[in-house]
Amino acid sequence: MNKKLLEKKDMDYYIFQQNDILELLVTIEKPNPRLDIIHQLDSSEKENYLKLGVQALEDRIKDMKENFNRYKVNAWR
Repeated sequence: MNKKLLEKKDMDYYIFQQNDILELLVTIEKPNPRLDIIHQLDSSEKENYLKLGVQALEDRIKDMKENFNRYKVNAWR
């Protein structure tokens, strides 16, 4: 099953949908190499995103950038 890209701001965030699951991906440049930080939206975040758009996820995006070690991480190697 493929993920569908719902929204993006290049090199800032991407929002994907796969079935009923929404996933937020945030790219950070440091530490080197670049990292993709991944978070699956919970039901409350998903509902707010669908109503308000990416503005509803601003705090989550900020937290992902600052506390990336708390999330799933993929390195750009």
